[in-house]
Order: sequence, then structure tokens, then C-alpha cells
Amino acid sequence: MALSLGASKTGKAPASQGIAHRLDVQRARGCPADAETPVRPAAIPPPDLRDRHPLDAITLRIATCADLEEALPSVLRELLDMLNGCPESGTALSATGELCVVHRAPGQATHAVISPVGLALSAAARERLQEVVWDISRDPGARQQVSDMDGTPGGVLIALTDATDRGETGRGETGKGATGDDWLWLGEPTAAVIESGLANVVINTLSRGLALHHQQQARHAEDTKSAVAQALKNERRQLAAELHDTLAQELSYLQMQSARLTRAARHAPQEVQALAEEVHTQARRAFRQTRELINGAHATWGDAPLACVLEALIEEFETRSSMVFELDNRIQSLHLPDALSLQVMFIVREAMTNSVRHARATHLRLQLLYQSSGPQPAARVLLTIEDNGCGFDPAEIPAAHFGLGIMQDRARHLGAEFAITQPRQGGTRVTLSWERRDT
Repeated sequence: MALSLGASKTGKAPASQGIAHRLDVQRARGCPADAETPVRPAAIPPPDLRDRHPLDAITLRIATCADLEEALPSVLRELLDMLNGCPESGTALSATGELCVVHRAPGQATHAVISPVGLALSAAARERLQEVVWDISRDPGARQQVSDMDGTPGGVLIALTDATDRGETGRGETGKGATGDDWLWLGEPTAAVIESGLANVVINTLSRGLALHHQQQARHAEDTKSAVAQALKNERRQLAAELHDTLAQELSYLQMQSARLTRAARHAPQEVQALAEEVHTQARRAFRQTRELINGAHATWGDAPLACVLEALIEEFETRSSMVFELDNRIQSLHLPDALSLQVMFIVREAMTNSVRHARATHLRLQLLYQSSGPQPAARVLLTIEDNGCGFDPAEIPAAHFGLGIMQDRARHLGAEFAITQPRQGGTRVTLSWERRDT
């Protein structure tokens, strides 16, 4: 069987001189080479090639269908009847030939064999076609050559679409996004008409229709993704508004009342004082976490890298402090899911807030880089927040100051290593390190 690789998304038909080198292999049922071709009593006359309307209609049907595996069989039946009745091939009124499309839907690893209505290939023939297409589609140079192979079924195999038709260029995954995710197989004797003008038009029609269909599906998937993201964003904002108007207000009142209770219990027994202090601490903690949830609900970055999140934090703090903030970003592009970016943002914001409020610092530096050991590729991400302030001993922090505990909890949620140290030159250094899992 000759494998003719051509017919790209631009609608160019494969070169006839390449297809002419195909192997003359007999069909799977094993007809002898000198067998006479049976004659059909009737055939559908070929369309006038100057009249593009019927073929344009077929292209539109392919491009706009919701499911190729449901729509293509009837389309292929029409195209097969056109080819079998083509007088240019010298096999007019020929026996019913065979054709099918070998198709891989986006996101799937295997190809499906789609046959015309009324024509079913054997299981062995379908498996053989899937194996051949799988092997060829992984070869980036397969389009530029004509490959021959032994075995059945016989005929020609023509690439119809490639990675660019699907919007998958540059993914680099073996077997996914490679050239030739849609192929047209023409069995004998249908393959005999491959050099005819009608065959070129038919291949063009399939190629353009499939390319448009994949582009349409890609746009639909992107629109759906954007709509879902927007719906989630709106839901989060609505939840934030409800939290602000209800729970946050109640917790704010509880925080003030618990502070009054603590002051009123100064002369009460020690147990009562401790209980009042504990109520006040938990009220403050609940109020602060609620405020973070409200702020986080408004923070969405989409596909923005982590560096953009850090830059946004610096801009926020520059408007509230006279400190000098610096970002040393040594990672070109580090993308994290929104949920993880949110946790990182909360940790960095807490560290920056502590520097502004308590450290009496004049300079704060954020550094983002990959952490590697020896010649091995970097396996971890290291984020450092360092100031030139007075420093502190984490062991001496009162229990009522729970910011450090929240940072540690968030780091555990990230699966990250968290540490606070004091550099020799003074100040405070907060480090956050996690396994590299960027996209």
C-alpha cells in the first residue's frame, strides 16, 4: 500500500507524481491481479467541477457538525459514489470501492475509523489502518515523503489535517498534536481515480471541512473555558459580597465585644481572664481569615505567571508604605493554578505586612528562582522574602499573634517547606520552597 502524504489544511491536493509510486496491493479479500472488475448496472454521474455549490455544502456540513463520527458516514457515502462514477479514471461504472476517514478527536490518544453508510471494514482492516496512522503521525517528516508498506488493506492513505488545524502547534507530546490526525484511506479500486481532477476536489472538500471543523471546535472549547472561568469569578465575587455584608460584619462586632470582655476581666480570676483572652484571639483570627477570603475572591490572574502576582503585591504595598520594594525574578514563566497562586499570595502578603508594621525596615526584596542541586534539572521553586529590619525570634511570638501560624498552615496546604531565619547582616528572611509543577 502506498501512503501518500499531502492535502494540508490549505486545501492543496496531493502531488500526483508522488501518488503514482504507490504499491499495487490487492484488497484484503485477496482478489487475483488479473481478475476482471465487476460492472455496476448504474452509477451516479460526477458533478460538474465548475459548480462548487454541492461540494461547498458538504464542506459546510463537516465544518458545522457536532459529532464527526455521526455526520461523516453519510458524507463519505456521497463522496464515494462520486469517485466510483468518475469517467476520468478509466474505471467508470466500477465496482463499489472503499474509503474511510481515520480520525483522532482532540484530547484522545487513539484514532477512530469512520466508514461510509453501507460499508463496514473488517476489524482486522480497521486495526491495521489505526496502526499505520499511529506510526506515521508520530513522524514529523512523514508529510514530505511517500512511504510504502506491505500488507492489507491495499490502497492509498492521504493526510487531511495536521496540528495547526487543531491549534496544537508546539505542544510536543508524542502522538498528540503530531501531523496527520485526520487521514483519508482509499481502497482498491477507488484509489485508481486518485489522479483525477474530481479526486483532488473531493480530497480538498474533506480537508477543508475537517480543518474548519477542528478550528470551530477549538474556538468553542476556548469560549466554554472562558465562560466557565467568568461564571466562577462572578460566583466568587458574589460570595465575597455576601461574606462582607453578613459574616464579616458579625465577626467585626464579635471582635470588638471580645476586646471589651478582655478588659473587663482584668480583675477576674485567672481562669476567666484566660478564657476571655482566648475568645478574643479566636474572634480576631476568624475575622482576619474572613477578610482574606473576601480579598482572595477578588484575586484572579487567569494565565498570568506567578511573577505578575508578586508585582501586583509590590504595587499594592508601595501605595501604603515608604519602604523600597524589589523583585528579583529569575524565572521567565511560572504558572500555577489560581488556588495555589492564592495561597502563595497570602503567605507573601503576611510576610510583607509584618515587615511594614513591625520590622522598622526600609527595604524588602522578593526573589523567585529555581532551586537545583548539581547538574540535575531544577526540581523545586524557591521564593524568598527578605527585609533589612530589626528581626525577631519566632519562638518569642505571643500566642495572640497568629499570623505566623496561618502562614505555616498555608505552606502545608501547598506541600511547601516554610522557614523563617535571621541573616547575619540582620533583618528577617522568609523562605517558601515547593516542588516544581509549573505548566
